[in-house]
Amino acid sequence: MTSDHAGRFVALQRTAAALLGGYAFTWGFIALGMALLFSAGMDFHDAEHLSAILGFLVFLCAFLWAFAGRSLVRVWAVLAGGGLLMTGGASLVQHLLT
Repeated sequence: MTSDHAGRFVALQRTAAALLGGYAFTWGFIALGMALLFSAGMDFHDAEHLSAILGFLVFLCAFLWAFAGRSLVRVWAVLAGGGLLMTGGASLVQHLLT
């Protein structure tokens, strides 16, 4: 593989991590935020809107960090793993509310 192809492959991997990993992380953040805010007594739609608004900032930070992070493995671990953990935490909070 030439240097040019290797650079393109790394850029493609970073882009995939930024888009897919950032989406998973943001999804988990919004789900957990909604669940925690609602369980704290906030109206459901207010919790939904606040979490979604903050989610835009979270996605932007995750997207940018995916290109700035030193290790691609660490980027995937934090974004995909963190998203999975936050989604699981949101599911647990929602289960405890019922």
